Amino acid sequence: MPQAYEVLLYSIDNLRRLLAEKAGTPEHVIAIKRHLDYFEEYFTDLDAKTIIVENGYVHRDYLEDFAAYYVRCFQKYERHCTRLHFFDSAFSEQDFSDLLSGVTGSLTPEALQNAYLGFVVVKPLPQTVIGRTCLKTYPDAGRRQFPITRPYPAHLYGIPLMIHSLAFQEQDAVAAACATSALWSAFQGTGRQFQHHIPSPVEITRSATSHVPLDTRTFPSSGLNATQMAEAIRSVGLEPFLVNADDEYVLKSTLYAYLRGHIPVLLGFALVEPSAPDVSLGLHAVTVAGYSLGVTQQVAYQQQGTYLRAFRMDKIYAHDDQIGPFARMQFLGGASFSTSWLSDAGTGLLNAQATLMLVPLYHKIRIPIQTVRDMVFSFDGLVEALRQGGLVGLANPLEWDVYLTNVNTLKEELLGMAALPGDYRARLLTHSMPRFLWRVTALANGSPLLDLLFDATDIEQGCFFAGSIDYDISFAQNLRAAALSLVQSKYPSFFRRPPPLRMVCNHHPVISIALKDTVLPIFHKIAGVASKGGE
Repeated sequence: MPQAYEVLLYSIDNLRRLLAEKAGTPEHVIAIKRHLDYFEEYFTDLDAKTIIVENGYVHRDYLEDFAAYYVRCFQKYERHCTRLHFFDSAFSEQDFSDLLSGVTGSLTPEALQNAYLGFVVVKPLPQTVIGRTCLKTYPDAGRRQFPITRPYPAHLYGIPLMIHSLAFQEQDAVAAACATSALWSAFQGTGRQFQHHIPSPVEITRSATSHVPLDTRTFPSSGLNATQMAEAIRSVGLEPFLVNADDEYVLKSTLYAYLRGHIPVLLGFALVEPSAPDVSLGLHAVTVAGYSLGVTQQVAYQQQGTYLRAFRMDKIYAHDDQIGPFARMQFLGGASFSTSWLSDAGTGLLNAQATLMLVPLYHKIRIPIQTVRDMVFSFDGLVEALRQGGLVGLANPLEWDVYLTNVNTLKEELLGMAALPGDYRARLLTHSMPRFLWRVTALANGSPLLDLLFDATDIEQGCFFAGSIDYDISFAQNLRAAALSLVQSKYPSFFRRPPPLRMVCNHHPVISIALKDTVLPIFHKIAGVASKGGE
């Protein structure tokens, strides 16, 4: 029986030895795993210095897989795992022993928490040894965002530890394939966001194949297709939203809009040699958990000329079960990425050609991103025409920040905005709004001028514009005056009399019109006009 814990200095050699020893796997098998190269770079970036080895760890997801498959094998597989905890401060086994014994020293529970980098569970299997892994993310650096992360508690012999991360694990070729591992990581985020049960990998595989069976047996698993992945999403009470990912601008705007709304995105792609991008070497699925806005200048959509903040995206960070957590994938142009996959032919790193995105959504989120994005393109065209006519007081085109949010997040942000007049802020905070909102922020030189809010729970046939929020009063007044003049001059039949500026607290009118052209109702509400009704 091994001792309860061990304390070691961190080094990649010690990590390799621990993975092999605790999994009961030859060290040369561990040495050729892509994960080891990834962990070496990752822990160097995080400045890891110490490992605490927690022996005899009981891991729920592994127990589910163990009970479903491994316990029935002739070979006796171990049911307990090992958990490795990583810290960015150096201390000895005697220091940790003194802490558990109550001896006063430099090592305290608070010091451990401050130095905590997260944990890696080691499964006692021949090859797929990386179990539940929760590690600290890369530093923000002013451009990286990881909106899907959540707190994970890790109690270590009575010492409460906490890490903000998104759980990752390696594909288990018996109980799960890459799509199952990607779904498992995605459910780690949506489970907290939408309060649903987080199934184990074996439960995900069973749910995915219960109505759309595989061509072969369920276990060992040979992988899931998009339809089966959608079935797994429905099994936890969410709705799958499928988006083709072969267009760079659709890809970036969709990833950004849902990720910033704290919803993970499942990305499917084909692995290709850089020298032969049209020849697929196989399909793969990952969970996108973060992004980098590393492009410093505004980027316009190629057809519409509209600037979206999402187009500044230069990298995404994905849970790739064959590489590691928060693995970098850099945009190469079009729908192509660089990856950390090493070619079997030894020709270097492979690229990825995106094929689809699958977004697990709460059933009340009905308005899709493309509807809002197309409306923003049209709306921006009208604003740009007014700007060039000198009617809104802008020297340069606007940049638009388009993403999904919820009413609580929005109001928490508004509560902290000291620049908003107190009475106006109070009216915004007490005004009734839908639970889920598309938030479209007009930016000038990075500063917000105006928010357009859309009811994400409405139907597309309706006018789902919910209102606006003014941050720059001068711009808002100029825009309203120009919008009022435009609507009056082009659609005079909509008015019984000169329109009064009747508005509620967030400046949308009591009565709105319903035009087939969905842009004019926004101008109509911004202008604050009353009308006879739609034509």
